[in-house]
Amino acid sequence: MEITRIWNTSLSGPDSYQLIAAKWFAVVTLWLVPISTAGVNLGSAACAVFALTSPEVWRRAGGLWKRSRAAVIALALFVALALSVAYTAAPTSEAIDFLMKYRKLLFIPLLILVFADSERTKWSALATWGLFAALVLSMVLTYTNFLGWTAVGPRHGTDPVSKPWVFKDHISGGLMMAFLVCQSWSLAGTTRNRTARILLALVSLLAMGNVLFVLQGRTGQVVAIFYMAIFLVMQAVQFRKHDKVSRWIAGLGAIMIALCIAAFVLYAKDSRLAGTAQEITQFETQNKVTSMGLRYEYYRRSIELIAHRPFYGYGAGSVRTEFERLQSANAGANFVMIGNPHNEFLLMGVQLGVVGVALLVALFITLALECSQLAEPERGVAIGYLFAFALGCCANSLLLNFTEGNLLVFLVGILIAAAPRRESQPRASSAGAASN
Repeated sequence: MEITRIWNTSLSGPDSYQLIAAKWFAVVTLWLVPISTAGVNLGSAACAVFALTSPEVWRRAGGLWKRSRAAVIALALFVALALSVAYTAAPTSEAIDFLMKYRKLLFIPLLILVFADSERTKWSALATWGLFAALVLSMVLTYTNFLGWTAVGPRHGTDPVSKPWVFKDHISGGLMMAFLVCQSWSLAGTTRNRTARILLALVSLLAMGNVLFVLQGRTGQVVAIFYMAIFLVMQAVQFRKHDKVSRWIAGLGAIMIALCIAAFVLYAKDSRLAGTAQEITQFETQNKVTSMGLRYEYYRRSIELIAHRPFYGYGAGSVRTEFERLQSANAGANFVMIGNPHNEFLLMGVQLGVVGVALLVALFITLALECSQLAEPERGVAIGYLFAFALGCCANSLLLNFTEGNLLVFLVGILIAAAPRRESQPRASSAGAASN
């Protein structure tokens, strides 16, 4: 019913049909990010075509800086990467292919323009709840695959690691399950219905169990533990209004639960997070190919490259070429080559030097500032994923990655422009009261 009402409202409004279509394709693309790569490619392409043929987008383009500083910084980061193709150390075809993986940055300014002046509509709620439904579907199927009840999904395998995979692997899936924990909290905090709050709390617990014990993606586990710590701090602040005994009981109980979960994740026999130090040791002493061992070597090489050319880097897509140059004589695990150091900050540093790192950090900061102006629950949802994304960039190149990067640009791009602002809520409520 809500979707039908939004559809009818959008058709009856003053927007052109191109702008209406662009909005719908943007929202649907966001829903499809956890589920379908092909769907995201088709939806984002359709969104871009309708947006660029919309007269409203071109009329609003001149005021982009006033609407969103983050959108301009995202555009500047892409332009810097495009200009670096002229001097890149990589072959031109490889550099252009790498650059195209960052084209998702262009959707931040585009979505800001598409959803401009949509604060009092339901687009943000539609985007948020639709994404929530897609993540819940993924979680349910992950559990059923893990328990052996189903064997569905293009990523599902027969080995213990890939058995619970559905649409994404343990890295992407784990990060999204960690985000589902945060999204459930945010939605529950603004839901008045008691039954709905209980269900959202249950989803949050199931998502936490999923990322910690089912998918076991290390990035998602770290993010989930940070979420848990933030939640405990928030609850401790709320308990100030209760008596001292209640505060101590609740605080100690929560801390004990958190420590037990963290200890199990960090030290359990089959935990991937617990094996991090061992993987690095095996790589260094036995020349064995391990995930964390390779990351350690990639980080060392990246820092060395940045030190040699700190200001403008080696150009887009240059990591593989420069890694091969640094260690072409080595064999074994140390010679495993890749074009991605699995750290977005180091990746930008190698490609664009301190300019790229500064633009990336500025993008995260401006996005955080703009998301902090939103009303709840959109504020908690947007900041929650941005926090997970920035933290995950320390161990993965998430902006380069398809799933995580597209989830960021479509989620924050829609919410920054379409979600109501905190300071505008009283005015909206007053307007609604007056109309009644």
